[in-house]
Amino acid sequence: MWLKEMISVKQLKTVLSSNKRTNTSDDFFKSHRYVEGYIKRVFLVALRLNGVQYKNAMKIIEGTYIKTGSLIEKVLFLLNQTGGKQQQVITQLKKSHPDFFKINELVLKFTVPYRNRLAHGTIEELKNQELVNWLCHINRSFFREFENLLLKEFGHSAFEKPRKWGAKRGEQEKTEDIIKELKLGSIVSEPLNLTTVQKSLQGTAYEKLP
Repeated sequence: MWLKEMISVKQLKTVLSSNKRTNTSDDFFKSHRYVEGYIKRVFLVALRLNGVQYKNAMKIIEGTYIKTGSLIEKVLFLLNQTGGKQQQVITQLKKSHPDFFKINELVLKFTVPYRNRLAHGTIEELKNQELVNWLCHINRSFFREFENLLLKEFGHSAFEKPRKWGAKRGEQEKTEDIIKELKLGSIVSEPLNLTTVQKSLQGTAYEKLP
C-alpha cells in the first residue's frame, strides 16, 4: 500500500460513508484506496502528536514501508500518549473495542488479499456480486469503527487537523532519526528520475517515445 498525496476529507467521507447496496469491482478497489488514504490521515496526526514536524511527517508517510497491520497498531500506540508499552496499549484497546479489531482482522485477511490480486493483475475483475458487496462493506465498516475508536478514546476524528488534537509545531530532526526512534519500518528506495531513464536509453531503439 501507499498513496503519494493526501485525499481530501470531503472525498474520503463521500466514498467511505457510502451506503451503496450494489457495488462493482471498481467500487471495491476505490474503497480500498480510500481506506489507505484514511489510515494515512491518522498516521499524520499520530506523528504530529509525537513532535514530528509536518514536512518530516509527510516524508515518513510517503517514504517508509511497514506492513498494514503493524502500522495500524503503531499508529494507535503513538496516539495513546500515556507512556505505556505498545503491546500493553494494544491489549487494552482490544478489550475496549473488539468490533474494531475484528473488522481490522478482516481487512488484513479478506479485503487486502483481494485488493492485491487486482492491483498485481492476478485477476482482472471481481464478478461475484455478493463477494464484492461484502468486500466494500468490510472496508467501509473499518473506516466507521476506526472513527468510533478515535472519538471514544481521544475525543477527536481523523478529519480534524493535528493541532486540534493538541499537536505543537514540532522539533527539527533528521527524518532517518525519527524513523529509527519511533520504529517506523524501512525507507523505500526512490524510483529513478525521468532524466536518468532517458539518458540510459540513449543509443537504444527505445530512446524516443513512439
